[in-house]
Amino acid sequence: MKRPFLPACLLMLLAILPMRMMRQSVADAGFQPAPFSSPLLQAEFHTSGDDVLALYGAENSDDRKERTDAMRQAHRYDNLFLCIYGLFLALFAVGGFRLTRKKYFLVLIALALLAACADFFENYTIVQITYALDNRATDFSLHLGWLATYTWLKWLSLAAYFGLLMRFFCEAADWGNVGNWVGKILAGACMLTLLAALLAFGMRTARWENWMAQAITVLFAGLFLFGLFFRKKNGVGSKVSA
Repeated sequence: MKRPFLPACLLMLLAILPMRMMRQSVADAGFQPAPFSSPLLQAEFHTSGDDVLALYGAENSDDRKERTDAMRQAHRYDNLFLCIYGLFLALFAVGGFRLTRKKYFLVLIALALLAACADFFENYTIVQITYALDNRATDFSLHLGWLATYTWLKWLSLAAYFGLLMRFFCEAADWGNVGNWVGKILAGACMLTLLAALLAFGMRTARWENWMAQAITVLFAGLFLFGLFFRKKNGVGSKVSA
């Protein structure tokens, strides 16, 4: 197949609608997500009950129910989005394996599916927190413990995916019609993203968590464009190897 990554990229186009609907769902709910770039991202990184109340509002506030409803609606769309991006990453890895026969692409498939599964359970936990708020709960410690587990499993799986994909980008010019400089730029971006994720995990600050999320988002766009325009070189083939 001359364009091994095209099926993955065509699938990723389907993500445009749920992404837009996610943002629209929370846009008019009066969230104040500072210091995070969006309320959806802030909801992932709650570490205390005070964080939860800061996002959704105090118990007697008029806006709390509107915000919990909006967050639940956004995560219904996010469940569709995670299926699409998980399959996009998995299909990209399948295309890479068929092209190069390198076994590390099989690990990438597993990381893609792991990230999507972790994202699903993260969404479930966030939704449970909103229901707890509707029921006037004040202790979110159990939910927050699971939320941290699923959130970091998702982000670190994505970071590991791109970190491992750096191997392919370093030699992409050997396999297709891309310039060596393109592969080096993408490989460098993967390395910086992996570093940002590790620092975010270690520092646990909103600044680093924002940077990590933004870096991974940019890499998704880079991976999409790379896959869209990549064409296999004539005569390229390889035996299965590590």
